[in-house]
Amino acid sequence: MHHRTISGTAALLVLLTMLCSACGAQEKKDAATQNAGAAAGADKGWVTLASGGRLYYEVAGGGKGDTIVVPGAVYWSSALAPLAQNHTVIFYDLLGRGRSDTASAGRIAMDSIVGDLEALRNHFHLGRMGLVGVSVGGLLTAAYAAAHPAQVARLVLINPVPPTRDIQSKYHPAERNTRVDSAAQRELMRMRESAGGGNREALCRQFWKASGGWFVGDRAAASRIDPTWCAVPNENLDATLLWLGYLGSTSGPWDLTSAARSIKAPTLVVQAERDYFANPEGAKAWAAAIPGARLLTLPGVGHLALFEKPDAVNAPLKEFFDGKWPAGAATAK
Repeated sequence: MHHRTISGTAALLVLLTMLCSACGAQEKKDAATQNAGAAAGADKGWVTLASGGRLYYEVAGGGKGDTIVVPGAVYWSSALAPLAQNHTVIFYDLLGRGRSDTASAGRIAMDSIVGDLEALRNHFHLGRMGLVGVSVGGLLTAAYAAAHPAQVARLVLINPVPPTRDIQSKYHPAERNTRVDSAAQRELMRMRESAGGGNREALCRQFWKASGGWFVGDRAAASRIDPTWCAVPNENLDATLLWLGYLGSTSGPWDLTSAARSIKAPTLVVQAERDYFANPEGAKAWAAAIPGARLLTLPGVGHLALFEKPDAVNAPLKEFFDGKWPAGAATAK
């Protein structure tokens, strides 16, 4: 499988830049700074990669049922915690994200990301595992499932970035123009222009105050987004844009359509009805490309449905990982 055709995440970089046009260059940080605040213990730690760097992980529900792996611990370890009621869930951060180590541009590439997930699977001596990918994580977990179909028992893609760059790049919903808090955006720009460029955590929080409405179905639900990840250096605005830029620069336009046909695991694609970030047509394309996949549409919610209405997402996921198709999940038309 040629992952070079997948990445093209420059399109995502463009989208985020539209929301924060004043983001500057990210300063280099050492590993000790990146991992500040990460607790040691049997349920938290790091996987040291042979290729360099460490992946931060957290284990929930240890020893229960099958194992589910979720990239994006810094975002989803609380939102998807209900899965740990009946399963062992390993949340981890991608290299360069969350509390994992930073990395050079060459390491933020699709082949490397897929290889890192395989290294994590081997570290925990897992056989077949379940996977849950949210947003960009949906693209990445699908890439892994296509490259290692025998290692994936069940796959869930939640509001995934589409399988092709073309689907994403032509998505320009009118709602985007009405979902930014202009006063908060002006304050963000003022903060960026202040001496020293402003406090990075404060800037990150201000970004979400200005742009949170873009990521929910009901604008009032933007207040439910508490960007605790802003306290983690790898997740401030500059760091996020730099990471996406690296991923985009190491690869060309992506097209996973053919590769997706190699996925063997039962696959549930969950798509928010009011997703103004990832093109909902992408979810349909994933469901059509992956053999036997089913699509579940969640009415009224947006891209960050896990914060907006967490039960609406977790309930069907729990059902799916218990071996049943949730009500409303249907094959793509």
